[in-house]
Amino acid sequence: MLRITEISESADSVTLKVEGRIVSEWVTVLEQECLKWLRAKPEVLLDFSEVMFIEPNGVAMLKRIASPNLRLINCPTLIAEMLNGNNNQLTITL
Repeated sequence: MLRITEISESADSVTLKVEGRIVSEWVTVLEQECLKWLRAKPEVLLDFSEVMFIEPNGVAMLKRIASPNLRLINCPTLIAEMLNGNNNQLTITL
């Protein structure tokens, strides 16, 4: 199960708290939510503090939609290491 909750919004940004496991159909749900907000706001922050697991398809999706406008905050170390790879577009804060 995956829960995505809007925890703050301003004219310039939105912060979404992502909780649970990013697997199967939840990868697509997270992608759609991110793309929706990236069209609406200059900056989208994903709070990953409660993400317990991300499957390879989730890693690939985040790398695919990476942009300077999308930032991961409070990212667990293991997940940050999985996402770092060769992609410099994704900003990750532990």
